[in-house]
Amino acid sequence: MLDGENQVLKTVSDLVSFIRQRGYEPGERLPSERDLTNRFSVGRGVIREALTFLEASRYIERRRNSGIYLSGVADQVSLEALVLYSKLNIPLDRRTIVECMEVRKILEVQAMQLACERRTDADLAALKLILANSQAAIDAGISIADLDLEFHMAIFRAGQNDVFVRVVTPFYLMSRQRRDAFFADPRHGVDSQSHHAIMVQAIEDRDVTKAIALMNSHIGRVEDHYLTTLPDDERSIQ
Repeated sequence: MLDGENQVLKTVSDLVSFIRQRGYEPGERLPSERDLTNRFSVGRGVIREALTFLEASRYIERRRNSGIYLSGVADQVSLEALVLYSKLNIPLDRRTIVECMEVRKILEVQAMQLACERRTDADLAALKLILANSQAAIDAGISIADLDLEFHMAIFRAGQNDVFVRVVTPFYLMSRQRRDAFFADPRHGVDSQSHHAIMVQAIEDRDVTKAIALMNSHIGRVEDHYLTTLPDDERSIQ
């Protein structure tokens, strides 16, 4: 039996799946709280909490004395909500995935420049330790998905801008499942490790031009893989 919080989160996932499957249009009225309570066989309080979350994340609107409506502006859904949808295994549409990767790439490239300009000896030591741990994992036949996250976040930290780190974190949280799937293939771990080693050298040399080119190539390779492995029903941009 699910506890209260998990029941609410499951209901959020069920509501979003229901709305998508029924094909509701932006601005269209949704079923009432009572109807949703009956449909999902949960308490009225659970439905209200789930709707409160969806309203706070700007996915729906609740209008006094009128009802519940799907948000009229799709791009108002908050970044935090997208992270939660990912955690709940609520599929994101292709356009959202593409745009998230685009923003992440912009941030990654800027991070490389800042890392080259501002990195400390401690930052280099942290990056090299991650490389060593990644190689040990590869040698042991273990996925480096978590170490890949550590590596990229270490580059952001080397830029000496805490706000920058906070901005990029949600994009990595959203890509967790895709990253796990990517590194399930050991060959991807080996390739990434070689790319990471060259990037660390560029950061150590403070070679901004080379570092940016390397990151562009590295992210582009991962983007190509993600886009070609999206399910057919997520591959057409509406």
